[in-house]
Order: sequence, then structure tokens, then C-alpha cells
Amino acid sequence: MRLLSDAELNRKDLEGVILTLGNFDGVHLGHREIIKRVVSKAREWKTRSMVFTFKPHPLKIVAPERKLYLITTEEEKAELLLDLGIDLLYFARFTEDFARTHPEEFIQETIVERIGPRLLIVGYDYGFGRGRMGGIELLKEAGRKAGFEVEVVPPFMIEGEVVSSSLIRESILRGDVKRASRLLGRYYAIRGKVVKGAGRGKTIGFPTANIIPYKELLPARGVYATYVSLEGKTYRGVTNVGYCPTFNSGTTTMVEAYIMDLQRDIYGLELEVSFVERLRDERAFETPTHLADQIKRDIERAQEVLQ
Repeated sequence: MRLLSDAELNRKDLEGVILTLGNFDGVHLGHREIIKRVVSKAREWKTRSMVFTFKPHPLKIVAPERKLYLITTEEEKAELLLDLGIDLLYFARFTEDFARTHPEEFIQETIVERIGPRLLIVGYDYGFGRGRMGGIELLKEAGRKAGFEVEVVPPFMIEGEVVSSSLIRESILRGDVKRASRLLGRYYAIRGKVVKGAGRGKTIGFPTANIIPYKELLPARGVYATYVSLEGKTYRGVTNVGYCPTFNSGTTTMVEAYIMDLQRDIYGLELEVSFVERLRDERAFETPTHLADQIKRDIERAQEVLQ
């Protein structure tokens, strides 16, 4: 896959691609249906597949008060799209000026003049331009004039629900990571760097990796069965998201992972935590001994879940 720069968004080099447009936050199962169709048609028509997406997410600019927490970072999104076989990826910088662009102006100046696709594939609810005034009918009308086709992918449903990024965010924030996994088609994961903590876990026999996550979207406070990936290896883990109330650690949310079968110093390394199942709520214990007894039970339960 090639990541295109602004200078490379050039019709001379791109004309004839199979194109899709969207935010694709999460690259969930609904998004994958669109991407698979784009890749399939590109192979059938012996041309290249292309994704046109945005940075930052448009809601970060037009509605910052909503405090949107993203499911995937730009890096994660690019990796997921690469895995799905996309040839070309372009991140358009979304600004306040961009947000004011009229839909017809966007189609003509960007889609037609700078890309020139043979086929444009979008999701059933795609909207674009100032106030999302543009929609599928406008795309089809523009396609008839400019010579490209438009294909619409219907909603992807699981258990009677339309899969969407907002539904996945809601599930993660509630701690329902199993539901989020079903909608994503993979475990929800966070990456981060291991930093030195207070060392309290070590004093009760369960040393933990204290993680500074790279993104804001964290599961609800609680204890989870997880997989922890580090330097190409995957370990079973028990991960706490919360405030560590037994030790009165304050109100800063922390991510601490006890990694089974790992006995070495990993300070400063980057790891990835994949959330498999919520085990229990976070709560305060009367003594560190009571906490240690509960951690033993958490580990036993996590081992059952992760078999």
C-alpha cells in the first residue's frame, strides 16, 4: 500500500482507480464490506484500489464539544487497510475551511479533477460537504456527468443491529468489550508505552506493567481478561482500567496489566493490550492481602476465558 501525499493526489497518476470515501474509524465489519468490494472490483478491472479518508476526524473540527474518542489511530487505520489489500491511501487534512466546502465543489475539484475514479463505492449512509449536504444521489448525478459509476453498499447487520462506529464506541465505554469485538471483527486493542509505577503490584506478588495509552478510548473501569503483545510474542494477561482505589491512587485513569509467563523488565517498551472479556468491576479492598487474593481469582478466571 502507498500512502499518498498532497502532491501525489494527481489525476494524471490516479485516473481509473476504484475509490471509496469515508472516515472508517475502527475499520469495523461494515467498513470491511465496503473495502472488500473496492479491492475485488479493482482486481476484476485490473486497476488500483484507493481509500480517501480524513485527519483529524471531521467531528473533531465541526463539533469539538462532543469529545469524540476514536477507535483507531491513523497508524492503526492504515495497518488495517493494508491488511485488507488497499493499494492507495490518502489522508485529507480536515480543517474549518474544508468543512465549509460545498458538496458540488468537493466532487468537481477533488474527486473529478484530482482523482478521476472509474468507480466510486460508498456506504448506504454516506454524506459529505458543508453540513453533510451532499449524499448518494448527488454523487450519482455527478458520476453521470463526469463518467464514473457509483455503487452503494448496504448496511451490515449483526443480531438485528447495524454495525457502526458509534455503537462500537458506546460498547467499549460501557466495558462490553465482547460486543465491541463482535462488531469490529477483532478484539479492541490499545497500544502504549510501559512506564515505571509505584511498584505496589510487585509488593503483593503480582507485578504489573503500567501503560500510557496512545489513544483516549478506554473500556469502562474494571478488570479484563486480555492478550498482551510484546516484541512479536503474545501473552495472556489480566488488565485493570481505573483508579487503583485500594491504594487511593487518585482520579487519573490508569491501565495496568499483569502479564502471565513474563518475568523481565519491560520499562520503556511498547506493547498492545487486546480486551477479550470483562471479569469484574474495579473496587477497593480492605487490605493489600485481600486484593492479592482477588487477583489470584482473576488470573484463574482469565486463564479459563483465554484458553
